[in-house]
Amino acid sequence: MTRHVQRTVLVLVLMAAPAAFAQDKMTLRESAELLLKNNEQVQIALESVSGAELKINETKSLYWPQVNVTGNYTRMSLFGEFQIPYQGQTMTIKFGTPNNYNMRASIMEQVFTWGRVARTVEMSKAGLDLAQDGVLMAKHMFSYQVVPLYYGTVFFKEAIKVLDDNLRTFEKKRDIMNQRFQAGLASSFDRDLIQVQVSGLQAQKLDFENSIHKFRITFNALAGREEQASFEPAAGLGFEPADYDQTALIREALANRLEFQQVQHQLALGQASLGLARTGNKPTVTATFNYEFRNGFMPEMDKIKGNWTALLSISYPAFDGFRVASQVAQAESNLRAVEMRKTDLERTVTMEIQSALADIRTTERKLEIEKVKIRQTEDALRIADERYQNGLLSATDLIDAQNALGSARLNFLQLIYNQTLSQYNLFRSCGRKI
Repeated sequence: MTRHVQRTVLVLVLMAAPAAFAQDKMTLRESAELLLKNNEQVQIALESVSGAELKINETKSLYWPQVNVTGNYTRMSLFGEFQIPYQGQTMTIKFGTPNNYNMRASIMEQVFTWGRVARTVEMSKAGLDLAQDGVLMAKHMFSYQVVPLYYGTVFFKEAIKVLDDNLRTFEKKRDIMNQRFQAGLASSFDRDLIQVQVSGLQAQKLDFENSIHKFRITFNALAGREEQASFEPAAGLGFEPADYDQTALIREALANRLEFQQVQHQLALGQASLGLARTGNKPTVTATFNYEFRNGFMPEMDKIKGNWTALLSISYPAFDGFRVASQVAQAESNLRAVEMRKTDLERTVTMEIQSALADIRTTERKLEIEKVKIRQTEDALRIADERYQNGLLSATDLIDAQNALGSARLNFLQLIYNQTLSQYNLFRSCGRKI
C-alpha cells in the first residue's frame, strides 16, 4: 500500500469516526421507542414474564402422573436360617440373602385433589398476567422519562439562542463603549460593566450546554447506547392552549391506566389464593402402581423375580391446629386490601388529573403575563437606548433594561417548557401512550 493510499484511508477513517455516532433528528416517539428497545429495566421485566410462563408449565405438571425409577443394592452380614432333615438329607431354609437387589418403577397420580391443582394453575396464570403488567408499566414509565430529557434538550438549545442574541447585543454595546471610552465620552467603569455582563452570559451559556450534555448522557444510559451517541430532538418549543374536559379525562384514565388492569389481575390472584386455601383441609385421593424386580422371595431367595403392587389411598386432614382457617382468613384479608387499593387508586388518579390541569391553567395565565412583559421590556430597552445615546441614562440602567428583556425571554421559554411537561404529565395520568 502506497503512502498516498494510506493517507487517503486515514482521512476516510477520521471522517467516518464522528459519523459513527451521528444520527438524524428524532421525534419524541422515536426517542421513546429507541430507549425501550434496549433499556435494562424493560429487559428485566421481560425476563420476569418468561419466568412466569415457565411457572405455569411447572404447575401444569401436577396434572400428569409422576413416574419414579429407583434401584438399590444391599449387602447383609446377618440373616436368619435353620436346617431341617428332609428325605434323609439336611435342608437349609434361609430367611434372607447376603446380596439384595431391587429395581422399582412407580407411577403415582393424584386422582382427586378437591380443585387444589386447578387453583394452583390459576394462580400461576394470574402471576403471568401481573408479570406482563409489569412489562407494560415499565415501558410506560420509561417512555415518559424521555419527555423531560427530550424537551429539556430543546429548551436549553432555544435558551442558548436567546443568550446568543443577548451576547451579540452586549458585544455591540461593548464595542461602542470602547469607542466612547477612547474618545473620552465614557468611563472605564461603564466599559468594564459591559464586559462583566458578557462574561456572565458566557458562563450561563456554558451551564446550558453542560445541561444538554448531561441530558444526552442520561438518555444514552437509559437506552443502553454509547455515551458519545448523539441525541438530537426534532421538535421545537411551542404551545397551543387546549380546553380539557376533566370528567372525560378521569373517565379515560379509569379505562386506560395500567394500574387498574394490574389491580384486576391482583384480584384474580387473590381469589385463586383464597380458593386454594379453602382446599387445605379437604381429602386427597392418590393412585399408585409399582413394578419391581428384586430377590429375597422364599424359597428361592437369590432369584430375581418381577412383581407389582397397586395402591389407592385417601388422605383427610382431620385436625390441623386451625392452620387452614388462618390461611383462609389471611387470603380474605389480602383480597379486601386489593379491593380497597382500587378505590384508593381511583382517588389518586383523580387528584393527579386535577393537579395537572391546575398546573396547565396556571402556566397559561403566566404565559399571557410574560408575553405582555416581553413587549414592555422591548419598549423599555428601545427607550433606554435612545436616552443613553442622548446622555440621559447611565450605562447601569441600560444594562438593566437589556437584562430585563433577556430574562423575560428566558422566562417565557421556561414557562413553555413547564407547560409541555405538565401536558405530558396529564397524558401520563390518563394512561396515554407516547
